[in-house]
Amino acid sequence: MARRRYRRRGRRNNQLYLVGAVVAVAVVAVIAVIIAAVVGGSGRADDVTAMSGQTLQLPSSTDQQGPMVELPAVQVPTAAPTVMPTAVPTAAPTVMPTVAPATAAPTAEPAATFEYLPVIKHGSTEGKRIAITVDDCFQMNNLKTIAMTAYNNGGKLTLFPIGENVVRDGMADVLKTCVFQMGFEIENHTWSHARVFRLSEEEMAQEIWQQSAAVSLALGVNYQQHFFRLMGGDGEYDQRTHNYLEQLGYRAIADWSISGSDATMDQIKAALKPGAIYLFHTTDADTQKLLEFIPYAVSQGYELVTLNELCGLEENATSDISTLSNVMPEPREYRVVYQEQKQGDYSWAVVRIQQRLAELGYLDGSSKTAIKGNPADGVYGESTTNAIARFQKDQGLPATGVADVETQTRLLGQT
Repeated sequence: MARRRYRRRGRRNNQLYLVGAVVAVAVVAVIAVIIAAVVGGSGRADDVTAMSGQTLQLPSSTDQQGPMVELPAVQVPTAAPTVMPTAVPTAAPTVMPTVAPATAAPTAEPAATFEYLPVIKHGSTEGKRIAITVDDCFQMNNLKTIAMTAYNNGGKLTLFPIGENVVRDGMADVLKTCVFQMGFEIENHTWSHARVFRLSEEEMAQEIWQQSAAVSLALGVNYQQHFFRLMGGDGEYDQRTHNYLEQLGYRAIADWSISGSDATMDQIKAALKPGAIYLFHTTDADTQKLLEFIPYAVSQGYELVTLNELCGLEENATSDISTLSNVMPEPREYRVVYQEQKQGDYSWAVVRIQQRLAELGYLDGSSKTAIKGNPADGVYGESTTNAIARFQKDQGLPATGVADVETQTRLLGQT
């Protein structure tokens, strides 16, 4: 910010006195010369706001009423954005502790809790209402067909496009029509369809924030999303993800009751019940299913509503596009709380467990899920189960293969 400077010049007064004295009469002659120089000045610089880091081009004006108004070019990089320098997270120890003998293992602290966002698999069962969600949105023409089918049947959809599809040519107009004319809502399904539970904290944050920013730019308003959906639903109890989503104002992680993409039409119809959340995509096969299922659900007396409506939440708030930050917020600090990890789990906690097991020689990169020989893939499979069991045996613990709080405390140290 520019600062004002004020400079003051002081007043200078000069006086000249001439005195002449004679023997009998005193004559005083005064010649007064007053020199007043008053010079005042002040300097002023205009305010300058400087922004650094990853920037997104923000439109200078918006039109929230006319959904088909052309937006300025949406410029969201396809590569990962540059972000402000991020401090090393305090959630994980920088240096892994040396494994102590069983007799000297630290005593586990009293059970701590972590406040997770809700993971929504179904909505309110009051009334015959369901939510149909459409993921990815790769096929734009199919998306238009699905949207019109729902709209013509008096229904609304919840769209979960990945960010890379949001910035495709023509998608902004489609999304604006869906939101401003049809009353649909748009939620977050990552920027690049990445499995965020195995990414670094900064990469995880980029996947969430960059998609959200792209949606706001496409709509021409700062659009507050409420739901986040993970690729395949994997990692839905990852603490870092919940922490960052809550920081950005999200209300829940969205799962589903039934995947219509993986079901037959008979199964899709059989799953029709109050509060059901359906998952579909914009593939040709799913489009044909929805052309049949949407009219069928309506004929059975069901109303197609958004996830917000099904879960009793207010609509996604909007504000002027100028309020959209062009710098990704850094993930805030939080305290890791050890919670039991077992076979079948997916999370960053599993990555950390696998990294430490590999350092100690209990785990190598030969498992089926290992990525290019890296055993820390975040998937708690059979090889991780066996490695934990061997570690537990060496520590004098029951060799269950389940990474409970005591096992993680000995393996990773106190949080």
